[in-house]
Amino acid sequence: MAVIDTVTIGTDTFSVYALVLTEANENTDTFWNGRLGAERTAWEAATEDDQNRAMVAAADWIDRALNFTGDKTVASQDRAWPRDNATNNCTGTPIADGTTPDDIFYTQAYLAGAILVDNSAATGGTQGSNIKKVAAGSANVEFFKPTINTASDVRLPQVAHDYSKCYTESTASLTGPTASGTSQPSSFCEDDFEWNEGMA
Repeated sequence: MAVIDTVTIGTDTFSVYALVLTEANENTDTFWNGRLGAERTAWEAATEDDQNRAMVAAADWIDRALNFTGDKTVASQDRAWPRDNATNNCTGTPIADGTTPDDIFYTQAYLAGAILVDNSAATGGTQGSNIKKVAAGSANVEFFKPTINTASDVRLPQVAHDYSKCYTESTASLTGPTASGTSQPSSFCEDDFEWNEGMA
C-alpha cells in the first residue's frame, strides 16, 4: 500500500503520495524509468525542486478532481487518502481502513510528468464533451449522449483516470435518452425501447 510522504522545497514541507516513506521522488524516478514519452523526458530534465513541485501539484489535482469512496481516516489530514470505508469498485472489495492504494501514487506520478510538460495542465477544465455531431463533407459522427457532468467527464488525463477510476464514486447520470419529433417523447426502455408510433 502507498503512504503519505513529505517533500521539502526551500524551507516548506508538503504532503504527497509515495510507495515507500521518504522516497516519493525516488519512487517517481522508478515509475518514469519504465515508460516512454514527453512526460518521462520532462520529469528527467527537471530539477529536484521542480520535480517536488510537480508532485505537490499532482497530489493537489488528485484530491481536488476526484470524489473517492469512503471518508478521510482523519478529517483534518492534508490528503484525500488514507481513507476508511473505501471500496475498490472494479473488484467490489473493501480497502483496508487507514490505507492508500498504490494506484493513487501511480496517478500522482503520471500527473507530475504531465504537469512538467504543461504546467497549466492542472488548472485546465473538463475533457468531456457535449458535442452531439461532427461532420466533414459527407462523413459525420453523431454521439449517442454528451459526456459533460457524467462519469465520462474525465478531468484527469486518460492514463491518470485509468489508474484511479476504481476508487471513485460514480456520478453517472441515470437519465436515459428520449425520442422526439413523434406524437409524444418517450424514454427508451431495455425491453422494447417504447418506440412511439408516428403521427397518423
